[in-house]
Amino acid sequence: MFDTTKLPYLNYKDPEEFWATIEDIKRLFFQHSQAIKPIFEMGERLKDSFMLFDPLLQELTQLTCPYCGNPCCAQRHGIPEYADIVMFLSMREEILDYDLTRDPSGECAFISEKGCILPRYRRPYRCTWYFCDPMLLEVERGPSKRYKEFIRHVKTLAEERRNLLEFFLYLNPAIKHSR
Repeated sequence: MFDTTKLPYLNYKDPEEFWATIEDIKRLFFQHSQAIKPIFEMGERLKDSFMLFDPLLQELTQLTCPYCGNPCCAQRHGIPEYADIVMFLSMREEILDYDLTRDPSGECAFISEKGCILPRYRRPYRCTWYFCDPMLLEVERGPSKRYKEFIRHVKTLAEERRNLLEFFLYLNPAIKHSR
């Protein structure tokens, strides 16, 4: 797991600062596009890992989410962190137009009756990484093949994300975190 406190804080409570920080990250990618070329390869592998993990997570959320009395898809979880922006840019994805005026404890702007409208690789990492107790119970009591697949995907995704973010920090030692 990557310690995101090594990166600057992306303050969604201050829209001007939020968007300025995102522009700074974009500028880093643009100004150093040659030096960070490997990060795009890492981003593609990470995107592939998200896509490979998605069918299993879709199966698990379909088994647990419709019956949940405490949905976790709150607006504050749908807003990206600094690491998420780096991850999206490394996958060559455009940054979404996040609605920072919504109630952070209200329903996420990207949730619909059928679940999240965003592909898994376009969601903040916490949206993929959070596994509620009912979902974990479903994994544990399900077939052992599914359990092993789940663990393998979790490890792969975490490792690829960690490698990408560590490489980003290595190339950008001037980044100062402000938490």
